[in-house]
Amino acid sequence: MAISRWDPFRELSELQEEIDRVLGSTFPRRGKETGTGSWLPPVDVKEEEDEFVLFIDLPGVDEKEVEITVVGDQLTIKGERKAPQEGERFLRQERVFGPFSRSFLLRVPVEVDKVAATYKNGVLEVHLPKSAAAKPRKVNIQVE
Repeated sequence: MAISRWDPFRELSELQEEIDRVLGSTFPRRGKETGTGSWLPPVDVKEEEDEFVLFIDLPGVDEKEVEITVVGDQLTIKGERKAPQEGERFLRQERVFGPFSRSFLLRVPVEVDKVAATYKNGVLEVHLPKSAAAKPRKVNIQVE
């Protein structure tokens, strides 16, 4: 009798594949068959003393296809990953193509005119400097 190690993650993965197989034919997801449809890029948000910094993974997205807007207390990043040219044949296609949009509610006011973004190695980095009113300030106590 062989003893095998129990791997709960393998069983969860197999269960997810089975659910996808059963429900996939009943409830097809938009973009599942063609690789196109809306998608959400992963985002990391870091708060520093003077600013917020967002890191958005956008591999394969042309920076000309990305738009960043700040309106009031909302930051929106939207764009599109273009699909491969027609006629290309893939053995397997898992990447999703099409438009994306992410919006974030800003907890504190930012200097809209000083928002900056850089794009390097498929990662969009957005810097949102906090306004002076949002920065902590020390209050001196006066003695009478």
